[in-house]
Amino acid sequence: MDVQMLCAAVQEAPAYLNWFTRKEYPLAFREYAERFAPAWTAAVRETAGEETALTALADNFLEGLEQGWRRQRFWNRSSVRVNEKQMVVSFLTPLLLGLEEPLCPEFAQILRDRWAARWPKDSYQTAAYADINSGFRYAIMGIPMQPPKDERQDP
Repeated sequence: MDVQMLCAAVQEAPAYLNWFTRKEYPLAFREYAERFAPAWTAAVRETAGEETALTALADNFLEGLEQGWRRQRFWNRSSVRVNEKQMVVSFLTPLLLGLEEPLCPEFAQILRDRWAARWPKDSYQTAAYADINSGFRYAIMGIPMQPPKDERQDP
């Protein structure tokens, strides 16, 4: 298991967060999944389903993220941390929940729980890709609008 490769799935936040829009998220998520799904599937399979091994994988991953935050200049740490948390919530967790490996959804829950144990005031909830993708609103300056005709899902 290469923790650096697993951490890269979150530390490359700017490349993917710029695409976190209603129109570009599906393409960004597909590209993200193609790039990082094999590494995460292999890492989770290496644990052989042992809960202690899954927990250790989550802890090693979170430790790698925290070390990356410490390497940042002090004025940049909090923004990097926020971006990486958004990557965990918007890209990594939906990826894990959607993978065919049966241990991946379990690992997503363990990762969430280990994050909450490490940083209790900064916990998050898990959500599947479909839930996140359907959550984009059509609004201009906060005023709800009707979607364009070509994007409506009218019966």
